[in-house]
Amino acid sequence: MRYCIFIFLIFYPLSSYSKNPHAVVFMYHRFDQNKYPETSISSETFEKHILFLRDNKVDILPLTDLVLFLKNKKQLTKKSAFITIDDAYKSFYKKGYPILKKYNLPFSIFVSTDFVSNKKTSDYMSWDMLREVSKNNGLVLNHTSSHKSLINLSFNSLKREVQEAQQIIEKEIGLQPMILSFPYGESDVESEKMIKKLGYNIAFSQHSSLVHRGELKFRLPRFSLNDEYGGMKRFKTIIKAKPLVIFNESFKDTLVNSDNLIFDFDTNVNSELINCFVNNEAFIKEISDKKKNLMLHINNLKEGQRYRINCTYVDQEEEIFWYGKMIKRIN
Repeated sequence: MRYCIFIFLIFYPLSSYSKNPHAVVFMYHRFDQNKYPETSISSETFEKHILFLRDNKVDILPLTDLVLFLKNKKQLTKKSAFITIDDAYKSFYKKGYPILKKYNLPFSIFVSTDFVSNKKTSDYMSWDMLREVSKNNGLVLNHTSSHKSLINLSFNSLKREVQEAQQIIEKEIGLQPMILSFPYGESDVESEKMIKKLGYNIAFSQHSSLVHRGELKFRLPRFSLNDEYGGMKRFKTIIKAKPLVIFNESFKDTLVNSDNLIFDFDTNVNSELINCFVNNEAFIKEISDKKKNLMLHINNLKEGQRYRINCTYVDQEEEIFWYGKMIKRIN
């Protein structure tokens, strides 16, 4: 057995990966709502993120550029990042949006239309607020109507959730790009096929990894930033990271119907130099190495829980390469 840690200090050349075009997508939710540390970030820290990106010449781009990149119609700059906001909480409008407006930066906000409200007591933005952000570099995008998980829905039910939200957004805001964020980041192969069938260009999950052209367009990763995992040390690590590209993976879906999962994949890296981590009290019981094949034995998966698998590698120049995957135990 080999004990796994999140960031490790083993070095090995991986020069071919350095040339792999990629970008980082950030995800935020609430701002300055301290009682929600898993989804809220302080506006002070958020502005530090923005200033770090600016000072390090990272280009913050609209998500429409990411669509073109993934369709091989556009190249990204060497350092490219995208800012996304989920759920359209009013705290974003009050605390996060003024910072983005101050620096004239593009961003995308994913809205579940059932929750948009004019009530002063509501925790969510109004359509007037959303119209304002849309006039100031903000794309207003689809997060479904009711924010229920799209897993295991029939095509008609999923279609209703998604199309109703898109129609309302376009009625209130105007035509917006066909980009979707899965509620809770939950998707599976079937729901992803349905979203593609409905005409969407890309869709986002909530697992941590870099976006490159080998990623699944309807299960794109994002780094979630909050008061617990949004400090500058982690933020700088993410900015410097590059994709750890895998292939021939044995488990391509996300839904697990057992308390354990055996998941193996190939890479261009000596597998002994890759370390993996899984959250939420699950654990990797054993890792079997076969040169450039890695086999993970993941145990203690609890029904209804979402899990994020992260595998990382550091080369001789101390560059971090990162792979992430989300899974959910369903029964």
